[in-house]
Amino acid sequence: IYHQYHPTPISGWEKNDTLLFITAPAKQRAVVQRDVELRMATNYPYQQLSLIVEQTTLPSTIRRRDTINCQLINPEGKIQGHGINLYQYHFHLPDISINDADSLHFRIRHNMKRDVLPGIADIGIRLTAY
Repeated sequence: IYHQYHPTPISGWEKNDTLLFITAPAKQRAVVQRDVELRMATNYPYQQLSLIVEQTTLPSTIRRRDTINCQLINPEGKIQGHGINLYQYHFHLPDISINDADSLHFRIRHNMKRDVLPGIADIGIRLTAY
């Protein structure tokens, strides 16, 4: 029901640069599978990436906050994603229920010690109703 990416500068995604995703109002009640997707370049300096995902459901103003610790490179140094120059990853968040006319607003930022984080090219949200 929704699939969108926002680019981040590969040279450095700033810690205070929050990405915003807004869905259109739902046409019916549904259970929604939520996935955060990302694309990583080979210059990413860490094995993991910590993301904070804040979601607000409108008009009810229900808020939810999830922290995802994304394993991008295994302890042996092997990239876990799929790709050649950019590596694609999918990370599942808990499923949620939405009502007719609900709109979801997501805010995503990184939660790493480094203020400017190189090597992340895109962050996306995929929502699938079932």
